[in-house]
Amino acid sequence: MVRGLARGALGGALWGVLARLFMRLLSDDPQFSWEGTLGILGIATVAGALVGLVRGARVTGRSPWWRLAALPGLLLFMGPGSLLLPASVGMAMVLRGRPVVRALGVVLAVVPLTVLAGNEPPLPPSQVAGLVLMVASCAPLGWGLGEVVRRWRPRQVPSAPTEAGTLAPEAALA
Repeated sequence: MVRGLARGALGGALWGVLARLFMRLLSDDPQFSWEGTLGILGIATVAGALVGLVRGARVTGRSPWWRLAALPGLLLFMGPGSLLLPASVGMAMVLRGRPVVRALGVVLAVVPLTVLAGNEPPLPPSQVAGLVLMVASCAPLGWGLGEVVRRWRPRQVPSAPTEAGTLAPEAALA
Protein backbone atom coordinates (compact mmCIF):
# COMPACT_ATOMS: atom_id res chain seq x y z
CA MET A 1 0.00 0.00 0.00
CA VAL A 2 2.94 2.32 0.62
CA ARG A 3 4.07 1.81 -2.97
CA GLY A 4 0.59 2.76 -4.19
CA LEU A 5 0.63 5.85 -1.98
CA ALA A 6 4.00 6.94 -3.39
CA ARG A 7 3.03 6.27 -7.01
CA GLY A 8 -0.22 8.12 -6.52
CA ALA A 9 1.57 11.11 -4.98
CA LEU A 10 3.97 11.26 -7.92
CA GLY A 11 1.10 10.98 -10.42
CA GLY A 12 -0.85 13.66 -8.56
CA ALA A 13 2.14 16.01 -8.56
CA LEU A 14 2.62 15.50 -12.31
CA TRP A 15 -1.07 16.16 -12.86
CA GLY A 16 -0.76 19.33 -10.75
CA VAL A 17 2.04 20.58 -13.03
CA LEU A 18 -0.14 19.83 -16.08
CA ALA A 19 -3.07 21.64 -14.46
CA ARG A 20 -0.96 24.69 -13.68
CA LEU A 21 0.27 24.70 -17.27
CA PHE A 22 -3.19 24.58 -18.83
CA MET A 23 -4.39 27.29 -16.45
CA ARG A 24 -1.51 29.48 -17.54
CA LEU A 25 -2.25 28.87 -21.23
CA LEU A 26 -6.00 29.45 -20.93
CA SER A 27 -5.76 32.80 -19.21
CA ASP A 28 -5.93 36.11 -21.08
CA ASP A 29 -3.94 37.83 -18.34
CA PRO A 30 -1.90 35.14 -16.59
CA GLN A 31 -0.96 35.95 -13.02
CA PHE A 32 1.66 33.83 -11.32
CA SER A 33 1.74 33.40 -7.56
CA TRP A 34 3.70 30.94 -5.51
CA GLU A 35 0.73 30.48 -3.15
CA GLY A 36 -1.59 29.48 -5.97
CA THR A 37 0.94 27.22 -7.66
CA LEU A 38 1.96 25.45 -4.46
CA GLY A 39 -1.70 25.12 -3.47
CA ILE A 40 -2.56 23.43 -6.76
CA LEU A 41 0.47 21.15 -6.57
CA GLY A 42 -0.21 20.29 -2.92
CA ILE A 43 -3.87 19.45 -3.39
CA ALA A 44 -3.13 17.43 -6.54
CA THR A 45 -0.32 15.51 -4.80
CA VAL A 46 -2.49 14.66 -1.79
CA ALA A 47 -5.42 13.65 -4.00
CA GLY A 48 -3.15 11.44 -6.10
CA ALA A 49 -1.61 9.86 -3.01
CA LEU A 50 -5.06 9.05 -1.61
CA VAL A 51 -6.18 7.46 -4.88
CA GLY A 52 -2.95 5.46 -4.89
CA LEU A 53 -3.67 4.35 -1.33
CA VAL A 54 -7.17 3.22 -2.28
CA ARG A 55 -5.81 1.33 -5.30
CA GLY A 56 -3.15 -0.31 -3.13
CA ALA A 57 -5.79 -1.36 -0.60
CA ARG A 58 -7.98 -2.82 -3.34
CA VAL A 59 -5.12 -4.71 -5.00
CA THR A 60 -3.94 -6.17 -1.70
CA GLY A 61 -7.45 -7.28 -0.77
CA ARG A 62 -8.09 -4.90 2.12
CA SER A 63 -11.53 -3.83 3.27
CA PRO A 64 -13.67 -1.78 0.86
CA TRP A 65 -13.88 0.84 3.59
CA TRP A 66 -10.49 2.05 2.37
CA ARG A 67 -12.39 3.88 -0.40
CA LEU A 68 -13.22 6.54 2.16
CA ALA A 69 -9.55 7.51 2.21
CA ALA A 70 -10.08 9.26 -1.14
CA LEU A 71 -12.76 11.64 0.17
CA PRO A 72 -10.35 14.52 0.93
CA GLY A 73 -9.33 14.36 -2.74
CA LEU A 74 -12.68 15.95 -3.55
CA LEU A 75 -11.06 19.27 -2.62
CA LEU A 76 -9.63 19.16 -6.12
CA PHE A 77 -13.13 19.86 -7.44
CA MET A 78 -13.85 22.84 -5.20
CA GLY A 79 -13.96 26.35 -6.63
CA PRO A 80 -12.65 26.64 -10.19
CA GLY A 81 -11.84 22.91 -10.21
CA SER A 82 -15.58 22.21 -10.32
CA LEU A 83 -15.40 22.77 -14.09
CA LEU A 84 -13.38 19.53 -14.36
CA LEU A 85 -15.91 17.36 -12.50
CA PRO A 86 -18.31 16.56 -15.39
CA ALA A 87 -15.44 15.78 -17.74
CA SER A 88 -13.77 13.61 -15.10
CA VAL A 89 -16.94 11.62 -14.48
CA GLY A 90 -17.44 11.25 -18.22
CA MET A 91 -13.84 10.16 -18.67
CA ALA A 92 -14.24 7.55 -15.91
CA MET A 93 -17.25 6.17 -17.75
CA VAL A 94 -15.36 6.19 -21.06
CA LEU A 95 -12.30 4.46 -19.61
CA ARG A 96 -14.42 1.75 -17.99
CA GLY A 97 -16.98 1.48 -20.78
CA ARG A 98 -17.49 -0.69 -23.78
CA PRO A 99 -15.93 0.17 -27.15
CA VAL A 100 -19.04 2.07 -28.27
CA VAL A 101 -18.89 4.25 -25.14
CA ARG A 102 -15.18 4.85 -25.70
CA ALA A 103 -15.74 5.95 -29.31
CA LEU A 104 -18.57 8.26 -28.24
CA GLY A 105 -16.31 9.72 -25.55
CA VAL A 106 -13.61 10.53 -28.08
CA VAL A 107 -16.16 12.26 -30.31
CA LEU A 108 -17.56 14.24 -27.38
CA ALA A 109 -14.05 15.36 -26.45
CA VAL A 110 -12.83 16.27 -29.93
CA VAL A 111 -15.89 18.01 -31.42
CA PRO A 112 -16.08 20.87 -28.89
CA LEU A 113 -12.35 21.47 -29.27
CA THR A 114 -12.62 21.77 -33.05
CA VAL A 115 -15.61 24.09 -32.73
CA LEU A 116 -13.76 26.31 -30.25
CA ALA A 117 -10.60 26.28 -32.37
CA GLY A 118 -12.58 27.49 -35.40
CA ASN A 119 -14.32 30.24 -33.41
CA GLU A 120 -14.72 33.76 -34.81
CA PRO A 121 -12.65 35.64 -33.79
CA PRO A 122 -10.16 32.80 -33.58
CA LEU A 123 -8.70 31.88 -30.23
CA PRO A 124 -4.99 32.48 -29.77
CA PRO A 125 -2.91 29.33 -30.25
CA SER A 126 -1.91 29.35 -26.58
CA GLN A 127 -5.56 29.16 -25.52
CA VAL A 128 -6.26 26.33 -27.97
CA ALA A 129 -3.26 24.48 -26.49
CA GLY A 130 -4.64 25.19 -23.00
CA LEU A 131 -8.02 23.74 -23.95
CA VAL A 132 -6.41 20.62 -25.37
CA LEU A 133 -4.35 20.17 -22.20
CA MET A 134 -7.40 20.75 -20.02
CA VAL A 135 -9.36 18.06 -21.85
CA ALA A 136 -6.34 15.72 -21.74
CA SER A 137 -5.96 16.35 -18.00
CA CYS A 138 -9.37 14.83 -17.40
CA ALA A 139 -8.09 11.38 -18.44
CA PRO A 140 -5.97 10.90 -15.29
CA LEU A 141 -8.81 12.33 -13.19
CA GLY A 142 -11.24 9.86 -14.77
CA TRP A 143 -8.80 7.01 -14.20
CA GLY A 144 -8.46 7.99 -10.52
CA LEU A 145 -12.21 8.24 -10.07
CA GLY A 146 -12.60 4.85 -11.75
CA GLU A 147 -10.05 3.34 -9.36
CA VAL A 148 -12.03 4.56 -6.37
CA VAL A 149 -15.48 3.43 -7.54
CA ARG A 150 -14.63 0.22 -9.40
CA ARG A 151 -15.76 -3.18 -8.17
CA TRP A 152 -13.89 -4.32 -5.09
CA ARG A 153 -13.23 -8.03 -5.09
CA PRO A 154 -12.13 -9.51 -1.79
CA ARG A 155 -8.88 -11.41 -1.80
CA GLN A 156 -9.36 -15.16 -2.03
CA VAL A 157 -7.68 -16.89 0.88
CA PRO A 158 -6.74 -20.45 -0.01
CA SER A 159 -7.67 -22.95 2.62
CA ALA A 160 -4.91 -25.44 3.30
CA PRO A 161 -6.28 -28.29 5.39
CA THR A 162 -3.82 -30.33 7.41
CA GLU A 163 -3.91 -34.06 7.98
CA ALA A 164 -6.39 -33.70 10.83
CA GLY A 165 -8.77 -31.70 8.64
CA THR A 166 -8.16 -28.37 10.41
CA LEU A 167 -6.79 -25.31 8.74
CA ALA A 168 -3.08 -24.69 8.82
CA PRO A 169 -2.11 -21.77 11.11
CA GLU A 170 -1.02 -19.63 8.13
CA ALA A 171 -4.40 -20.02 6.40
CA ALA A 172 -6.29 -19.43 9.62
CA LEU A 173 -4.46 -16.12 10.17
CA ALA A 174 -5.06 -14.94 6.61
